[in-house]
Amino acid sequence: MGDRANFGIKQFDGNIIFVYGHWAGKGMFERFAKALDNNRTPNDPGYGTRIIISRLVGERWNFSTGWGITLNYLEDAGMPVPVYDFATDTVKIYGCCDGSLTEPTERFTRQEFIDRHLVLV
Repeated sequence: MGDRANFGIKQFDGNIIFVYGHWAGKGMFERFAKALDNNRTPNDPGYGTRIIISRLVGERWNFSTGWGITLNYLEDAGMPVPVYDFATDTVKIYGCCDGSLTEPTERFTRQEFIDRHLVLV
């Protein structure tokens, strides 16, 4: 069945780009922290969004399965959903139900989220 996860990137206009990974659930917060750890976020949403998505997908761009992108709708994976917000430079952790986010359960600055979840080797 996979190990599904969703990651959100909230734009300045309020739209949320969701990146869905069929096998991304294990270590999902570390994966998102690595994707957010770049100098183009939060000051440049165009480049920042591209960098975040590229780092999430990694080397799997040429595969026809495994990753998807939606706008304002998420795949119901039954896992928490981290959402980065460019306007506030924060990450909120949400639940999901029927393709929508529930109320946030945790809130971090981007740097707090990175510091908490990024595992340095």
